[in-house]
Amino acid sequence: MGILGANAGPCRPTTVTSLTETSSVTTVESSSTGLTETSSTSLSETTTSLVETSSTTITETSSQTLSETSSTALETSTTSEAPSCVETQVVVNPSFDDNNGAPWTGSGSVTTNDPNSGSHAWAINFYNGFGNANFAQTLNDLDGTYELTYFYHAASWVNGGSGFSCNIQPMVGDQSLPGTYPYEINSWTSDSQTWSSGGGPVAQTDLSFSITCFGEFDQLTIAFDDVTFTRVCSE
Repeated sequence: MGILGANAGPCRPTTVTSLTETSSVTTVESSSTGLTETSSTSLSETTTSLVETSSTTITETSSQTLSETSSTALETSTTSEAPSCVETQVVVNPSFDDNNGAPWTGSGSVTTNDPNSGSHAWAINFYNGFGNANFAQTLNDLDGTYELTYFYHAASWVNGGSGFSCNIQPMVGDQSLPGTYPYEINSWTSDSQTWSSGGGPVAQTDLSFSITCFGEFDQLTIAFDDVTFTRVCSE
């Protein structure tokens, strides 16, 4: 009786892309009855692993645009201070055209004869070769430097002889300003002088004109017009 040897091949697991398992089992049974039975069982199991591909694409786009414009308009407060000096003419009725010459008072009266401007002037008559006269207006709240400007002329004389001479003396309060000296019949002539309040305000004072004339005449007329007293401001 021969003896049947057993040959078993080695197991070779093979893995390609997935897992592949091959199992081979050979069983040999021998019986003394002479029955030779060969049983060969080949188990081949192939297991393919499930390759799970989990692809999770999380695409999260968070776009937050904050556009905030805060515009605060700053209020600009401009405070304009009143100028310390304003050029102001303070004489009332400078051309004698209103209210019969008021508020001018004193010697003389309004006339319509040959005014320098407007419809009236202020005329003073002197008689018999000599005379004194004055006229004035009260001014209020003076402060600073002022310019006095006025027009005058020797308007007429009657029965004049060798001539005449006059002195026109402007005054502010008791302060005399430089005067003028008409000595012949002439056309309208202007004169200007300055006056200062002396560093402090003057609540009230008079602007006045004192006129003295003498000579050879029966009647002499001196006329005035356009008397102004204006605040002067430095540059």
